[in-house]
Amino acid sequence: MNQFSNDSVARGGEMDLGLRNFMLGTYKYMVAAMAVSTIVAYLFGTHVLLAPHSQPGNIVLSPIGNMINSPGAAIGLVIGIVVLFGAVGSKLHSMSVSAVKMFLFGFAAIMGVWLSSIAVLVDPMISVKIFFMAATAFLGVSLVGYTIKKDLGGIAKFFIMVFVGFIAINILGMFIPALALAGTAGFLFNLVGLVAICGITAWETQSLKRMYYATAGDGELAEKMSVYGAASLLLSFINIFSILMSMFGGD
Repeated sequence: MNQFSNDSVARGGEMDLGLRNFMLGTYKYMVAAMAVSTIVAYLFGTHVLLAPHSQPGNIVLSPIGNMINSPGAAIGLVIGIVVLFGAVGSKLHSMSVSAVKMFLFGFAAIMGVWLSSIAVLVDPMISVKIFFMAATAFLGVSLVGYTIKKDLGGIAKFFIMVFVGFIAINILGMFIPALALAGTAGFLFNLVGLVAICGITAWETQSLKRMYYATAGDGELAEKMSVYGAASLLLSFINIFSILMSMFGGD
């Protein structure tokens, strides 16, 4: 009886240690991908998006910059993200670890281009402050998702529907200026989107724990799940950052 109990405790300890290593590995991949996004955003923003005659007090976008800030580019990005994540997720079991890493860092580069179109119009110091705000919010909700025992799947469905509506209204606002909310209404609208994406992030973190337990014993699959999860968390962080930029970037 005692031997059985000791074995159970040992297996539980190994599983907890394995989960900890899995989650730490996921966050390490995410940080590495975030670094890629940041570098691409800086280089693309300063060397491609801005016109040669642009000055700090007089920002002028290049033709490529105007194209990236267009409604068509926003729609293409949203559709592309959905298709890309769906395609990789459906083939994850058959893909190699290297291929999944290529997806992660390629996606990070694409996000860097998109981030450059947001940050290039904002004072760099404000962007840095908002980055740390986003990092604090992300870590907080991710910690909630990791520690909470209650299944967040049900409420996550509601948050996903809210966030899809948030994205749709934002895109419509690019075509129809009357739908582009500003002032207090715009702030509250962005706050709703922020709460939704924070809820989704907590659920994603909780889901990563389930992914690990589902792949226990298969180190290669666990590694691929970790990399794929890092891409999902990166997208959530960038969404949090972009919403905070909309709320406070003009300060």
